[in-house]
Order: sequence, then structure tokens, then C-alpha cells
Amino acid sequence: MKNPYVFYIKIIKPIENKYTRYCILHSIFKINYFKRKKQFYNKILIEYYRMLQNDYKNIKELEKRISK
Repeated sequence: MKNPYVFYIKIIKPIENKYTRYCILHSIFKINYFKRKKQFYNKILIEYYRMLQNDYKNIKELEKRISK
């Protein structure tokens, strides 16, 4: 994706939605499965925002990390 906004809308926004959903589920049910999922999505989002902070043109590097 060449446009960072398109990348955000197509890739990161759904991840943020899943993260929010798992946060809510974990707050209600306190099951380890929800906690692990929440942490997984949180790590992805942290990597994305760190890359933006360093250099927003490193989207290709993030795509490589996510696809592993």
C-alpha cells in the first residue's frame, strides 16, 4: 500500500476494532484466551504506531512483520 491512510483503513482499523472487542470481553469474562488475544493485537498496534513515530514510510517493513 502506497498511501498510509489506505493502509490504516484497510489493515490497522480492523485490528483496532478487534483489540477493543477483546478488551471488552476480557473485562467482562476474565478468560485468559481474551487476555492473550488482547495482548496480541496490542503488540501489533504498538509496532504500527512506533513505526509511524520513527518514519511513516516504513509501512513495507510493518507489512513484513504482520505477515510472518
